[in-house]
Amino acid sequence: MLQSIRDKTHGWIAGVIISLLILSFGLWGIHSYLLGAGDNDVIAKVNGTEITKNQLGIAYERLHRQMQMQFAPGQIPEQVESGLKTRALQTLIQFQLLEQAASTEDYRITLDQVDNFLQNMPEFQVNGKFSLVRFQQTLNAALFTVSDFIQLIKATLLIDQPRLGILFTSFATPGEINDTMTLISQERNIQYLLVPLRSLNQAPIKISDEEIHNYYTQHQNEFQTSEQVSVDYILLSVPVLASNIHPSEEQLQNFYRENGSKGQSYEAVKNKLKETFIHQKAEEEFADKKDKLANLTYEHPDSLQTAAQELNLPIRTTASFTRDKAGKDITASPKVREAAFGNDVLNLRNNSDVISIDPQSVIVLRIKSHVPATVLPLSVVRNQIEEKLKTVTIEKSAFDLANKIKDTLAGGKSSLSQISQEYHLQWNNPGFIGRHATKIDQAILENTFEMPAPAPAQSAQATYAVAKVPNGFVVIALAGVRPGNVDASQEQHQAFADQIQSSQGGLEYELYKSSLMRKSKIVIEK
Repeated sequence: MLQSIRDKTHGWIAGVIISLLILSFGLWGIHSYLLGAGDNDVIAKVNGTEITKNQLGIAYERLHRQMQMQFAPGQIPEQVESGLKTRALQTLIQFQLLEQAASTEDYRITLDQVDNFLQNMPEFQVNGKFSLVRFQQTLNAALFTVSDFIQLIKATLLIDQPRLGILFTSFATPGEINDTMTLISQERNIQYLLVPLRSLNQAPIKISDEEIHNYYTQHQNEFQTSEQVSVDYILLSVPVLASNIHPSEEQLQNFYRENGSKGQSYEAVKNKLKETFIHQKAEEEFADKKDKLANLTYEHPDSLQTAAQELNLPIRTTASFTRDKAGKDITASPKVREAAFGNDVLNLRNNSDVISIDPQSVIVLRIKSHVPATVLPLSVVRNQIEEKLKTVTIEKSAFDLANKIKDTLAGGKSSLSQISQEYHLQWNNPGFIGRHATKIDQAILENTFEMPAPAPAQSAQATYAVAKVPNGFVVIALAGVRPGNVDASQEQHQAFADQIQSSQGGLEYELYKSSLMRKSKIVIEK
């Protein structure tokens, strides 16, 4: 089958790994590792094997797209965004180390193994069987060459051998299973007291002009208007092209003779024939004009006029939009917004590359208008700042009171009932609760099972903690701990054993990778 694939597929440019392939292998940036270097600037060496700037750039792009799938468009947290380049480089280094180690340890992958893996991937199957057509379509959409994809599978399967060997040879002892079951099913006896925010908001809170001004000057990034652009663009699409194709009767008759099947008359299939003819001609025109659009907008980077005239396509314009707020037109595509705010288009004022909106539509855009981000004046945001500072003050007062109560109880200076009377607050007494209790606030639950248990010699003395909840802070009193039950069914017992084995196997594999890092010579260029 591999020879058949090689014979029938060729010429695709290696590029973006689509999400289903990423999910299949779970290794971002591998494709960039397998590609040729292109740019010879070496940024790292792993036991003498070079990693280039070009490979890092591609790996970074893969990782960035992964983050875009996890977060809303434009909403990747700043701390995540800032660490992507380092994470991409570590991915490349780790992959190189794992591949080197697997080869050194004489692990091997045969073409039969790759062949079997390919045939069993559900992404390439139709009606439960491998489909060469589906395989070609999927790789075409991913812009993968067959040879690159096969190399990716080989490398992944090679690395998986030591990983799976470590995972599957890990085991759990009966004592570990019992200890885990005892811990997981443990119950804790608690009471908790709520210090609500509303009870502290009775007296008016005064925020000075100085406090407001200081906050404004120190947090101006919070009061910026979003940078906005509008773009001109040329849209090329198969449906629009198809709407302008009107075949003659002679053309349809010829098309019927060339493609018609015996037993069906021309009149019986005329409508379907016309639809097929128009779609085929539109796709041919689309492919031709797409290449011309790319060339013309590249040769004339400061205008769309030449391409529009040559291709007889209108120049369209969007409304203003921001990097992270999609519109209902082409700006709904993250790729469009990413291109519009990219350095080449926004700052250098060039035409964009050809951007694929969907399999049948592409555009080229350029900036029409640009409104930079600006800081709103203090007069506009003053009330907003004042309310925020009031909220901060109220929360701090509640937090301080909750900690004061906790310290008083921990020091044995007051009882639970005395605290309740003194502050006019009610203790809630859920009693013994498990880790998965559903009627307890999650923050209370998490803190409860993080608290140290009361010492056996001080069984009458509870331990205390403070937790934040949506409407205030709670003081938790932990009075006792009841070990979990190990008398479980065989199925439950096996489930715990499997979980422990998986967890320990994962830990051992992480230690294996750490060992490779320590023993290897890794040089990162400055």
